[in-house]
Amino acid sequence: MTNDGAAPAEEQPIVALVEWPTKDFDLAAARRLAIETDRLLRRVPGLLDARFFGDFETGVHYYLLTWRDQPAFDAYAASEAMFSNRAIAEPFVAGRPSRKVLVDFSPARD
Repeated sequence: MTNDGAAPAEEQPIVALVEWPTKDFDLAAARRLAIETDRLLRRVPGLLDARFFGDFETGVHYYLLTWRDQPAFDAYAASEAMFSNRAIAEPFVAGRPSRKVLVDFSPARD
């Protein structure tokens, strides 16, 4: 713990924001994809939360994945689950996804 009671940076949650352009993607397809992706990701140790959202007019969609810590994220990034997740989304991907990996320093909630 640090002097302010917060965990050191390496023990903070990690947030991965994945942005991807879509094609042939409507609300029904988005809901099916979110359910299937959520089922896959919920089996991965260290995942705290998974959110799926986007803009159907522009065709830009996002995953927001929150991991317990950096080691949990790193394990996911090297796992079969990450590649399976890509395969699930592939029919709707219209371009190269981008990903930002960030430290979540929000205060803990009970």
